[in-house]
Amino acid sequence: MRRSTHRHPSTRRDLLPHDDRPVAHLREIPAFAGMTALICALATPAPAAKPLPPCPPRQAQLFIAPMGQPFRAAADAADPAGAWFAQADADRDGRITPAEFAADADRFFTTLDTDRDGELIPAEVSAYERNVAPEIRLYAPRAPGPLRAPTRKERKAAGEYGMPLGAGRWSFLNIPEPVAAADADFNRGVTRAEFAAAAADRFRQIDAAQAGGKRGTLDPATLPKTPAQAAVTACDPTRVAPPPKRPR
Repeated sequence: MRRSTHRHPSTRRDLLPHDDRPVAHLREIPAFAGMTALICALATPAPAAKPLPPCPPRQAQLFIAPMGQPFRAAADAADPAGAWFAQADADRDGRITPAEFAADADRFFTTLDTDRDGELIPAEVSAYERNVAPEIRLYAPRAPGPLRAPTRKERKAAGEYGMPLGAGRWSFLNIPEPVAAADADFNRGVTRAEFAAAAADRFRQIDAAQAGGKRGTLDPATLPKTPAQAAVTACDPTRVAPPPKRPR
């Protein structure tokens, strides 16, 4: 039996007057689809920017220096962080060196070491928390009133340790109690050497957090913002948040 040589008409090349057009047409499809996607993307409106939160009510300002010294100012005064910088910048050259940072820390240690024995004992640390910087206490009063325990919402947020606590709300570093945190051996006493070591470590942390990276000195223009500073700069000045309610 002879094998049939008949082919289906759809496969005969002589029935296709333009043999290369189907192939060329297929090649045009991806380019057309890509152009269509580009036009659609350009026509899609950009997502609206997230609105800024309302600014917090204007109130007295507070800055907690890296080693714990508080600096306060009125609501309409200059940022109190500048007062700390001017104090630590001993040679007035507009920057704080590691040596100047260490000297400022040592000066503050001396003010806290009331018995001049070279170590901050628990009573002296408690006096710092009670008399020098009472705002840093976790059980702090909110407006006039007695000391209160943190709310359930505050305890849950604090458990993540992402939110600033204690002194961390007004400082460059999120260290709730900057004086007690210098107790490296956890013996409930802070020696002058421990305080100096903590100062050196905190200088390195702040230096690394500066805009543009490490510089070896601290510059007021590149220092990180405290959470309190960020709250009054990254907000909508046309909206003001209501003052916090006193707990019942």
